[in-house]
Amino acid sequence: MIKKLIYNYLVYVIYFLGVGMVSSGIVLLPFNTVRYAIILTVGLILFTLSSIFNEIIINKNLLTLKESVYLIVTSLALAIGIGMISGGIAHFKESPNYASYLIPLGVIVSCFSYSIKEKYKMNIKQKGLLLLSLLVFATVLHTSIVVTANKFMQNTPAGGDVFGHSPSNSKSNTNSNSSMGDH
Repeated sequence: MIKKLIYNYLVYVIYFLGVGMVSSGIVLLPFNTVRYAIILTVGLILFTLSSIFNEIIINKNLLTLKESVYLIVTSLALAIGIGMISGGIAHFKESPNYASYLIPLGVIVSCFSYSIKEKYKMNIKQKGLLLLSLLVFATVLHTSIVVTANKFMQNTPAGGDVFGHSPSNSKSNTNSNSSMGDH
């Protein structure tokens, strides 16, 4: 029982750690490409490894090469979609415009990859309805995020704590930069 608990716990931790790193990597990639590409890659590797570990070790599924590739690709797509949603939410203040696209696209990517990964069988009509529903939802979500950002973030300086642009840091950054130039 303890072995099962530890394995299940480790899979959960690695899943969520991977998704957390993916979300940070995706949303912050435009601001520091090399650093966040590394974080994104490590997160994708962790999420994929936890998916494989879950299927092979915990569920004791013997996967063919085709099934393994299928699991890896769908796990990566799912991690990216979830990362887009959580990263867009977590770092909304740094780039509301980017988040307004990232979050709705993440919903579409994660929903489709989840349905494929879990092998939901849908006919063409159901797939079309799902796609149409997701597109409508994503459009409404995007518009809502843009309106919210425009309404509530008008007097908020761009950037955020991640980039050192928060009001509490701006004075210390200015002072430290000017004192560095005096030496």
